[in-house]
Amino acid sequence: MTDKKKINKIPVFKVEDNPDGYLMFYIKKYAPEEGTLYLHAHECIQINYVYSGKAIHIIHDKRFELVKGDIFVIPPNVPHQIEPVIGTDAKIVEFEFDPKFINEFFKDLDKGEAFWDFAYIEPFLVEEDLVKPRLNLVGSIQTDSENIFNEALKEYEKREPGFDLIIRSLLLKLLVLVGREFTKNISKSKNAQIFERHKDAIKGAIRYIEENYTQDLNIDSVAKMFLLSPSFFGYLFKNLTSKTFKEYITGLRIAKASEMLKNTDEKIITICYESGFNNINHFNRTFKQVVGLTPGQYRKNN
Repeated sequence: MTDKKKINKIPVFKVEDNPDGYLMFYIKKYAPEEGTLYLHAHECIQINYVYSGKAIHIIHDKRFELVKGDIFVIPPNVPHQIEPVIGTDAKIVEFEFDPKFINEFFKDLDKGEAFWDFAYIEPFLVEEDLVKPRLNLVGSIQTDSENIFNEALKEYEKREPGFDLIIRSLLLKLLVLVGREFTKNISKSKNAQIFERHKDAIKGAIRYIEENYTQDLNIDSVAKMFLLSPSFFGYLFKNLTSKTFKEYITGLRIAKASEMLKNTDEKIITICYESGFNNINHFNRTFKQVVGLTPGQYRKNN
């Protein structure tokens, strides 16, 4: 077993800490009393599904009952603990994986946006006492998910040639199904409630961005200024503006550049830097993507 790092004295497990030593993923079916009975975290992402019985999930110092059909995601480095409920014969399947195992899914976030909302946004909503950190699957979605877990477990146990490719495809299918279900379950009323609680902070952030967009801004630093996590800030920001943090800043910078191209004789490279871009090639490429013309073509046409 490798040495574990710690978060505030809480042990953090790596995927290779599992008994099989695989570096990219690990699957097991277990009873809660056989699991890690103390607060801990993982470097990778975990998806857990309750096959039967009951258990208690502790996350962000809150306790939630788990029942058959519950599926929950634990993001990297989030302390949590699962406690058994005696006499309920609980069985949980755990699917732990390194993001690199499904790297193209991470690269194309639009395809997996709903799942990442569930995995990374929902835990922050738990802190707001607005939602429970799990989905309860019923009907066909429960059957489909159980079939995926069963097939993945079977492939993992047999480990025949190509088993990792099959498990990878099963995991991708599971992520899409879970993301769809999350989208159905998070209601507009909850979104409104969440936004109402933080609207002043987000509006303040927007004012700050509009006054400083020509500077080197990033979501981590701006979120920190308004005492929000980057993930939660990004969720709220898009809720209000219908744009991501990056899209919003890019729009302001392109608008500034367009105005300067029309109304000044400044060199294009000067406009690039004065509008907030720090690389002329990136500026030219982004301008054409947004406007449909290069900066030089735009100036000639205006």
